[in-house]
Amino acid sequence: MAEPILIGSNLVLDGEAVRNPDGNYRLDSLRGWEEHFAGTGKRIPTVGEYVAVFKQLYEQNNPALDGILQDLNESGLCAGKIDYRSSNLPIGSGFVDELIIDYCWQKALEDELFLCNAFDAVNVLWEASGKRPYILTPDAEERKSALEKAAWFCIYPSGFNLDCDNDHFSIIDRARGVYEVSAAKEVSNIAIPEMKISPASVVQHDNSKQAGQTGYKPTDLAYARRLLDGLPSGTVMDWEKATASK
Repeated sequence: MAEPILIGSNLVLDGEAVRNPDGNYRLDSLRGWEEHFAGTGKRIPTVGEYVAVFKQLYEQNNPALDGILQDLNESGLCAGKIDYRSSNLPIGSGFVDELIIDYCWQKALEDELFLCNAFDAVNVLWEASGKRPYILTPDAEERKSALEKAAWFCIYPSGFNLDCDNDHFSIIDRARGVYEVSAAKEVSNIAIPEMKISPASVVQHDNSKQAGQTGYKPTDLAYARRLLDGLPSGTVMDWEKATASK
């Protein structure tokens, strides 16, 4: 069994994806993984924690990154769930480096998923995997029919996908567990530099990279109205569609 991976100073990620007793990788849905880890002291890693994993392992040139990339190329990894009742993730899909030119995408991804600068997260995922990050989110009707959606990372020939539009049962893939250091019985004593993920309330947005680009600013009336109405943010067209479907 691969050694667990210490992330920052307080989290430990399983060194490999969960296996069945016969040695083959276990495949399960989000709901199945939640039940699997219940009572074990472990849980499913979040999107932000996986971003931290990629950043740390890539900067260290750590061979443990190869195992994660293998999981993503052969199958996929569960990254928790998103509650769209309280989410401002925009409606739509596309390559993340293009989407975050729109401030609504940048802010929502930083506050809800990456928990760090969105441009930095895109660079880390792209450089570590060699694939351009791509995201999918559900439309307004899908958010009404299922208020929570699973988040999955997977790598396709076309890109490094973050799928945020599937229900708790439709995707069946691999998972790794994560747990607090205090719950670990044994952690490697190798010194690992700390990588901090900022709380959503203190994330600093780097708007300098948007100079000359069109996109929503936090003072835009449309953006403020979307937040006040509790609607999915995004382009004005998406917002109007979401409003009309009510």
